[in-house]
Amino acid sequence: MENLDVKQSIKTIEQAVQEARRVPHGAYYYFILWGIILFLYYILNYFALTNSDPALSGLQGWFWVVFPIGGFLSSRRSKQDDLKETAKSIADKVYLFAFSGFAFAYITIYLAAEFGSFNYIVIPIFCSLLGLTVFVTGGIVNERFSIIMGIVGMLIGAYCLKLEVSQQCFLASLACLFTCIVPGVKMKIQRV
Repeated sequence: MENLDVKQSIKTIEQAVQEARRVPHGAYYYFILWGIILFLYYILNYFALTNSDPALSGLQGWFWVVFPIGGFLSSRRSKQDDLKETAKSIADKVYLFAFSGFAFAYITIYLAAEFGSFNYIVIPIFCSLLGLTVFVTGGIVNERFSIIMGIVGMLIGAYCLKLEVSQQCFLASLACLFTCIVPGVKMKIQRV
């Protein structure tokens, strides 16, 4: 009789764990949002660097404006999520800390490059860091597609090392598409 109660308890725990895995955590929103923000930033830089129009080149110093917009939209969504959610899942925490770490590392590298003289390496490091972040988070939350797209981002970063800056910007926009937007859309469709 006691053995039956233990088996029933284990079955109940397993069902609870499976049910918790099916609850969507909303990371898709941030993947898509920041994928679009970063995609726009790099594709605009690509067009500014490859276009001879002085008006577009003159705007290049203002493309960073997309980042505060993304921050505002993220903050707004986060507050909405906090009102709906009673508890944060482990996946939410993994995404929060991994992407916060990515952002801090990238900003640090970007600033170091601005004050140093190795700007040519910033974009390849960006692609590699973004790919690594998606790869690691995908591995932790067991999302195979994110793992694959993370590898694609890292490979794009490695390939960028031998290109000029305008081509690096174009490939960085593709890295944003492959590592953030595409997995984010897949997560949204699958309600992950």
